[in-house]
Amino acid sequence: MQLAEQLAIKMRRDGDSIEKIKAATGLPERKVKALVKDVPKPTKAKQAVEKIPTPFAKSVERVFTLASRVHGIRDYEFRDVLHQEYGCTWDTRIGREVSNYDNDTMKRVRTKVRQRAAEADCNVLFVMDWVDEEKATSGRIFLENAAIDLMARIHMCADEYMEKFATRSSEDNAEADYARRKQRYAAENYLLKLAIKGYSPEPLHNLQERSVALTNALDGIHDMALPANVTYGGSGYGDGEFDFPEYYPEPSGINPFLDYVEAQGWLAK
Repeated sequence: MQLAEQLAIKMRRDGDSIEKIKAATGLPERKVKALVKDVPKPTKAKQAVEKIPTPFAKSVERVFTLASRVHGIRDYEFRDVLHQEYGCTWDTRIGREVSNYDNDTMKRVRTKVRQRAAEADCNVLFVMDWVDEEKATSGRIFLENAAIDLMARIHMCADEYMEKFATRSSEDNAEADYARRKQRYAAENYLLKLAIKGYSPEPLHNLQERSVALTNALDGIHDMALPANVTYGGSGYGDGEFDFPEYYPEPSGINPFLDYVEAQGWLAK
């Protein structure tokens, strides 16, 4: 085999094209093709695709690291990671920042972290904030017993309420019994809304305003004030009108108090 032919075969093994082999060896194209017909070209190394560091990918990485600890990741830590990676937006309607993640985001991150744990053959834990890592079971049992005590007390209050304020108490028929069962359920629910912050999505002052207006109307009372824990806007004289701003501008981040003072026009020009 001539030197040019050997060079052609070597160049093909190195991955060179037919055109380059022709130019280097001076052999005709037909000759080159015949020589390299059975010579395999080297496989091209796959270039690593760089993953885009999306908020989701970064959250999964950080959460997995924390969740794989012995005591896992606590709920506030999980939310802090999502808050940092997804950021937040100023909501002008309520006057505060709102995170850009939602329950669906949390579910997707948890699912992905658990998938990674299964692939890595390790455990991950998502821990509620109320848990004491050192005495987890004892703490859970304490709260469960406390909940039983609280519900027993709520039932007692509902029973006492129904003894004193049952609707259609003088009637003894199926329709009246049904109305009283509904009343008892509603009384318990109303009691929970009053006693437990966040139990109902409706703001407490709205709930109490509606309740007072209704009971006043039923009793023919026109000037009874709302409960003391209801905060009024407007004139401040208990006229029942709430005066919340419809737009809260985003603070500059330098000094929120000065932002507020300036917005009121109190600073001298």
